[in-house]
Amino acid sequence: MASEQVFVRVLNGDATVEEAIRRPVRLTPDGYAGIAYAGAVYPLFADRSVDISGPSWEIADCRRFLFSGSEIPYSSKQSLPANQFGGFDGEWTVETSSFGHYLVFNAPERVATELVDALESAGVSIQRWDVSHRPSSDGKFYDWFARLRFTGSRAEAISLLAGIFSPAQADEAGSRSDVVSAVALAPTPLEELGAQLEQLLGQVADLRERVVAAEAESAVLRERLTAAKSRESELSGERDRLLEYQKALHDQIAELRRSSDEAAATKPTLAGQSEAEGILQAAFAESAELREQLTAAQAQAADAQSRVDTLESDVFGLQQHLDEIVELERERRRASQTRLAPRRGVIGFLDTAFARLTFVLDTVEVIANLENPAAVIRALVQIDKRPNLGKDLKGLRGWREVPKLATGNPDGGSMGRIYYKPDGSRVLVSVHLKRSDREQERYLKRLRAV
Repeated sequence: MASEQVFVRVLNGDATVEEAIRRPVRLTPDGYAGIAYAGAVYPLFADRSVDISGPSWEIADCRRFLFSGSEIPYSSKQSLPANQFGGFDGEWTVETSSFGHYLVFNAPERVATELVDALESAGVSIQRWDVSHRPSSDGKFYDWFARLRFTGSRAEAISLLAGIFSPAQADEAGSRSDVVSAVALAPTPLEELGAQLEQLLGQVADLRERVVAAEAESAVLRERLTAAKSRESELSGERDRLLEYQKALHDQIAELRRSSDEAAATKPTLAGQSEAEGILQAAFAESAELREQLTAAQAQAADAQSRVDTLESDVFGLQQHLDEIVELERERRRASQTRLAPRRGVIGFLDTAFARLTFVLDTVEVIANLENPAAVIRALVQIDKRPNLGKDLKGLRGWREVPKLATGNPDGGSMGRIYYKPDGSRVLVSVHLKRSDREQERYLKRLRAV
């Protein structure tokens, strides 16, 4: 069944990040509606908005989707965790492994939830938290673990958590702000989204194979069903003929019984009747058996069709989730770029305008020194849209050439050249001003080494 989808406004505090994006509605661990954006799931409010500056969940913890047509359980802004936290005096420690830092602690479930909310409110991002099922590095079993998303040292992690768990002591020591500033939050790894994408692609491919197999099985069952119906029709006609023959025999027997020589004349007729009744009985039995086979074939065909419909629905749902993950990755990249200072000049313009193009050699410097770059920019726009522009570049496998581009330079004229090569999800691009055949050969040798 398809998921419920809504148009959502994305906020970052009081600032609007996205005015209207379409997203499927997920169910968060607390049972309310949530929307995935830039690698995390945020509560969905009644005004169809989400605030990325507030609390969030990991996408892996919000795998359930709201069915289409269902009532949306909006989150309440007043019901969000308050930023007040009285501290934590339970048993805890920090365990460090190659995957990062883990807070392990003992507490009732309600206190554990409040503790995780307090860490999020204090700026300590939690990648995942759950029940702990193995001993910690100190040999003890703890109730809960929470994976911390930052790259500081273990000592910094302990100092940071101690400051949050004992806010009064931290204020007196004046050290918590120093620790927070020293800890850099780690970005969401691109590999995690890539792994989810590969997993979904594998599931889609597997489901498509199952759909093809189910369709083949359904076609075989339909052929068997058609053959069974044809055989049933033939037997039905044979049965009708035998019934008419039996009726004629009965009429002959009745007529002979009225004659004087009944005893001698009726023997062959009675023998014919007995044989006809035996044939009729066998026909009835075969017809009943074929009816059972027909019923079973119809049931198998209906079951196969049901499985095909279910698999097609699963494929449609997985395709939706796949499209969502691709869009989330684009948003994550945009969000990470907006947190950086804007890039200025030609490099900043090219990176922003042509995110899919990778410029090699001295391309940026060449474009920056063009008197009239309009023709070059138009060609780059067409290359970025994935057309088959230009011609194959002789001697360089996989490269294509767009020749004779106007540059506006007095010494260049229409000697502008663009060489490009698709390379997976990106396109390698080189812009060059040809001055002579020998100079162009030297440049192509450099391009061959890229």
